[in-house]
Order: sequence, then C-alpha cells, then structure tokens
Amino acid sequence: MPKALLYLACFIVVQIVSAFGVNVVTHFFFPEHIDDTTTSILITTTISSVVLVLLFLLTGWCNISRKYLRSHPWGMLAWCALLAVGMVLPLTWLEEQLPDSWQVNIISTEMAGILKSTEGYFVVCMLAPLMEEVLFRGAMIPALLKWWENRTTPMKARWAAIGISALLFSLAHMNPAQIPHALIVGVLLGWLYTKTHSIAPGLLIHWINNSAAYVAAKMFPLIPIDAKLEVYFDGNDMAEAQAIISSMLIALPALYQMIVTQNNPEYNRSITHHTTHR
Repeated sequence: MPKALLYLACFIVVQIVSAFGVNVVTHFFFPEHIDDTTTSILITTTISSVVLVLLFLLTGWCNISRKYLRSHPWGMLAWCALLAVGMVLPLTWLEEQLPDSWQVNIISTEMAGILKSTEGYFVVCMLAPLMEEVLFRGAMIPALLKWWENRTTPMKARWAAIGISALLFSLAHMNPAQIPHALIVGVLLGWLYTKTHSIAPGLLIHWINNSAAYVAAKMFPLIPIDAKLEVYFDGNDMAEAQAIISSMLIALPALYQMIVTQNNPEYNRSITHHTTHR
C-alpha cells in the first residue's frame, strides 16, 4: 500500500507541476493565449504523460517486456477488441441512469476542442492511455498485490488490488462524468492485468474506448460530447434500444470467450512459459 500511495502522489505532483509550468510559460511568453484552456490542457496532459511514463519505466516501478506478446495471444487480443467496441454504448447508457449530479462534465467544452484535433487524438487516445496503464496497472497492481499477499487469501488479495487500483484510476480523472465509466473499465483492465501480467490487453481496450469518443466527436461535430444517447438517435427510443442490445450481443460473448481463454490450461501454460523465459 505505501508504494501504491507513492505512485499516486507522483501522479498528482506531476500533474500539478505540469499545469503550473504551462500556466507560467503561457503567462510570460504567450499572453495572447492565456484564456486558451483547451490548448493548456492538451499541453499539460502531454507533458505529464511523458514524464510519468519515463519516471515509472526508468525507476523500474513498471516493467514492460514483450514476453506476453511472444506467446502470440492474438485470439485473446481480438476478443479484447470486440469487448471494447461492444461495451461503449451499454456503459454510456448505464451512466445515463445515474443521478444528474454524477453526470456533470466540468471540462466538456475543452474536451470537445481536444477531440476534434489530430493532436488531441494522439494525446487522449494513445499517450494518456499508455501513461494510465503503466501507472494504474503496470505499477500499482503489482505493488498492491505484494502488500496484500501476506494479509489475506490470494483471491481476496487479487480483487482488493483490482478494486483499489480501479477506484484510484476513476478518481484520477477528476471529472464526475468520467468516474462511473472509468471505475467499471478499471475493474476490467485490472482483472486482465492480473491474468496476463501485461498491459497490452488493457492498452488495446483503453485505446479503443477513448477512440470511440474521438470518432463520435468527428462524426457528430454539432453534438456536445456530453449529450445523451437519445440525441444521437434523434429521440428514436427503439433505434437506441436496438443499438444497445446489438452492442451487448458483441460484448457479452467476447467477455465469455475471454474468460474461457483465460481458464484454458494450454493458454495458461503458453503464457507462463513466455513470461518466465526470455
């Protein structure tokens, strides 16, 4: 637990320092852009993500290797991709069932501007997911597992690590509208990490999940990014329901296949062989 708190503290400090540095530079050298919050967020996220990835890799807090990919888990990754695609609409619908106070998006205007740019896609869909997977899965879960291993059973230790990392992951977004979605996705990504000991499956799902928001912003530029699903379907409840059910018919079989694959002895032997041998 102390290491997990250290990692979280590093995340917070780097975010604050990056934001402060960008504001200072903007104030003294680019005063004409002092009110450009969208650009400030984009630059701050870029700097903090790069710094955090380098920090966690260079210190050895997160160990990344190609061992998992050497096991050729292409089938598993394909199911991960299908699950990511299929869960976008159901999770969005689920969020809309929460009280309005949980659906407040405090950066909707800025995020809309970011998602409509090429730079925004690189930062939000690629760089930020890499940083979050490195920190919350690659570093935090192993630290939590080690802290819990002598305090409870392996099963409870694993789910405690998954739950805590998912909660911190969701709160780290610091945006009420993103917390419920991030919490559910965080549990899924944490479970995947404990099964594969690799951030690759989580990174794939994270990339597709964030890319869905980018695609929606590009395809429907006149619709606010925090608009409800009914807006995208022009108020047609039947079409909305059909889309959600169709998505679930993609997501649930994919999740089932992922679970079956994870419990396959041959698959586990392959993973164990490639993650214990170079």
